[in-house]
Amino acid sequence: LLGYLDAHPADNYVVIFDDLKRFARDTAFHIQLRQALASRGAIVECLNFKFEDTPEGQFVETVFAAQGELERKQNARQTVQKMKARVLAGYYCVSKVPGYVYEKKPEHGKILVPSEPNASIIREAFEGYAAGRFETSAEVARFLKSHPTITRSMTRQMAMEILRRPIYAGYITIPPWGLHMHPGKHEPLISLALWQKVQDKLDDKRKRPASVNAHVDFPLRNYVACEGCNHPMTAGWSQGKAKRYAYYTCQQKGCERYGKSIRREKIESAFGQLVRCMTPAPALLNLAKAMFTDIWNKRLEQMHVHKDELSTQLAELDKRKSALMKRLVAASCDDVATAYEEEIGRIAQEKRLLVERSRAVLEPRKPFGECFRTAMDFLSNPWLLWERGTFAHKRLLLKLAVPEPLTYVRDTGFLNPKFALPFNILEGVNMQKLDMVGDERLELPASSV
Repeated sequence: LLGYLDAHPADNYVVIFDDLKRFARDTAFHIQLRQALASRGAIVECLNFKFEDTPEGQFVETVFAAQGELERKQNARQTVQKMKARVLAGYYCVSKVPGYVYEKKPEHGKILVPSEPNASIIREAFEGYAAGRFETSAEVARFLKSHPTITRSMTRQMAMEILRRPIYAGYITIPPWGLHMHPGKHEPLISLALWQKVQDKLDDKRKRPASVNAHVDFPLRNYVACEGCNHPMTAGWSQGKAKRYAYYTCQQKGCERYGKSIRREKIESAFGQLVRCMTPAPALLNLAKAMFTDIWNKRLEQMHVHKDELSTQLAELDKRKSALMKRLVAASCDDVATAYEEEIGRIAQEKRLLVERSRAVLEPRKPFGECFRTAMDFLSNPWLLWERGTFAHKRLLLKLAVPEPLTYVRDTGFLNPKFALPFNILEGVNMQKLDMVGDERLELPASSV
């Protein structure tokens, strides 16, 4: 409105509004706005209030403006009080949460409910970061940005905020209101243990920074080493007369191969042949299945013992908390009382983690058959993941299969490639060297003593 009046200084305008409260809800701003309109020659009229340019009229106008400000602040206070009461009851009601929508249910009122596919995408981001699929929050941001159903303007800071929010583990934290890890009644997307694991990784200053060179056109960048210096090679595009050409290049100064390029098709084709050789025989997969089945059953037995240990730890935490509560009541110094309160808070957080772990001990998320099938689909034919997968799939394959950069020799190809443990085992066991045990008994050699 002020900009329009500035653009038409010669015209005489009348600014009309229905009630004085709609003009401004702040006394100081009310006076400033009145002065701004008056300086532009605009006349102010109100349907429910008569402006008078007398001292008495200005006083009444100021009183009404202050009354509007008072009502605004009272309404804000009442709204915050009701929202706090709602949160204390276990219902988050402050803002929108990616992966959730608000639904009205008879027994709860408005409550957060997981919204697909965004809920699964957020869960995958947490699990991927905790498992090492994503090394930094920047990689998480790129993953989330590839799913525009969440947001089209995902940044590293936004991804960090998502990873930090305990709302996805079923807890509500609102620092301005003094609420920290308050249990919520909405359905969590992840476990509290997984959320805590992510927080520990975020707080770890030793994590490797995200590679700025991880471009989708060059999945092998930093995974192929130069034959001259064994330093990871970088990659880029070169502009020719008719089209652009992709190359992998050594940029290590002092290397005899410095600045010399190798065509992308040549290196990636050679790596594809290596991945083809990583495919194990069906007999080895059957052997692996028998081994994994035995390990799975033993782990289930260990879970029962682990649950008893968690119950013992919970009982010890309760004892510590009770002792600290007694000391807190008897404390006469404010600093001592504050220290006791902080320790009680840490114990409460530790107890929540133990309770979460205890609930998840005997509840595998997926049956063994499904878990084994997913792992074996990857191990049995990783070439399909490299040949048909997305850039994220290819980088995942490299992280799992290539523990260190592979040295590439220009004339002969990759030099003594070393792959991760699962592929070494499945490739190294030769079934032809194995034979069935005979009918005779297996005896230990007799002692000579």
